[in-house]
Amino acid sequence: MRAALSRLAIPLPRDLDVVPLVGHPPWLRLRDGDFRVLFRPERARSTFLVVRVVNRRDLERAVAGLG
Repeated sequence: MRAALSRLAIPLPRDLDVVPLVGHPPWLRLRDGDFRVLFRPERARSTFLVVRVVNRRDLERAVAGLG
């Protein structure tokens, strides 16, 4: 997980399993094993804001709490 998160520090690599969250733009989901990272791009800084790291079974509940 730590390696996947550290790779977000550079422009989004194509080999990471990142997909947009359907119905929740601009949020994205990074999959790493049984864990999911919920994040969005920060335009002003060209970085990413990571809001949650959750187990895959808790993903639906975590997504429902996004604004």
